Amino acid sequence: MSENIFKAVAITGDVVASSKLETEQRKQLQGLIENFTAIFTKEYPDLSLQQYRGDSLQATLTTNRAQALSISLQLQCCLITEGFYIRLALGAGDISYEGSSVLTSDGTAFQQSGPLADELKKRSELIAITAQDKNFAAEWLVHSASLNFLLQKLSPAQAEALYLLLQDTKQEDIAKALKISQPSVHQRLQAAGAHVFIRIIQRFESTVALL
Repeated sequence: MSENIFKAVAITGDVVASSKLETEQRKQLQGLIENFTAIFTKEYPDLSLQQYRGDSLQATLTTNRAQALSISLQLQCCLITEGFYIRLALGAGDISYEGSSVLTSDGTAFQQSGPLADELKKRSELIAITAQDKNFAAEWLVHSASLNFLLQKLSPAQAEALYLLLQDTKQEDIAKALKISQPSVHQRLQAAGAHVFIRIIQRFESTVALL
């Protein structure tokens, strides 16, 4: 346990309509999240991600906190591809108390993301980003609305292509991976609003670094 203060982004999430999932669907969902966690914790060693209550998760990023939005959107795309949805609330701040696990840690990052996750459920939205800084919070209220609009109309096929694009995969390679033509990839990404996702991610990377 530590009381050092780290700048961080905390991510609080819960699966939409998880109580309605059949046993096999739960197993599939669990496998998807475990596989995602294994891949991304290897790429980002500072990513700490733990599940609790079966359908909820808590994650933090410190050194790579600027990648928090990109990682969150990739998780959502990964799940949407298979017909699942997850609400994710991102709180930018600090970790003032590092417990034995991410679930027992505390700080302004958690204090921002936790209540925001509850608000997401009330508003039937999929993502929101905030911080204690009023200017940051005001700007990201707008960007969050844009992301929600795009995510809620994203088809599984579009999510599949976007998931690969957010990993910096070229369209030609996405086409090979999905066994479709490059023009079909372009069409899916255009319909998904991929360029908007990319610009919002870039904006997050630049603004969160200033907090």
